[in-house]
Amino acid sequence: MVMCVSSNAKYDSVMRNQSTFTPNEQAGYLLYKQKCNSCHTEPLFTDYSFRNNGLSISMVNDMGRYNITLQDSDKYKFKVPSLRNLYYTPPYMHDGRFFTLDAVLDHYTTQVQNTPNLDSLLQKSSPLGIAITADEKIKLLVFLKTLNDKTFVTDKRFSEQ
Repeated sequence: MVMCVSSNAKYDSVMRNQSTFTPNEQAGYLLYKQKCNSCHTEPLFTDYSFRNNGLSISMVNDMGRYNITLQDSDKYKFKVPSLRNLYYTPPYMHDGRFFTLDAVLDHYTTQVQNTPNLDSLLQKSSPLGIAITADEKIKLLVFLKTLNDKTFVTDKRFSEQ
């Protein structure tokens, strides 16, 4: 497991001053820092916390961390995932309810529900969630692609065969 380190994405190359972002990638990076960095902190793009991101409660009624701690304050809180290699890991959210990153961003812009313990960061605007324009969404998606490390995910040393 010590060998399983993803560090050759374009983002990594830019951070090592070996490459530069395109204008849209740079704009997306700035948007990420403004709108996403509170939970998905660099360089691993997670803060390892557990948060309620306002998903509607499913028929399964998975209460997240509460199922482990039995603390009411943990109801509907799930671990903040890393954004690294995001394009290789659909479906998204703890229960796989979103098949695309577009759907994930749509959730944060228009579908956040005021469920118990909703993260305070998602309560700052009206409607609930994160204000992202269509143009910003495109730029964020362009930036998120820079977090993909094809060398890592295709490394034969880590395959089953």
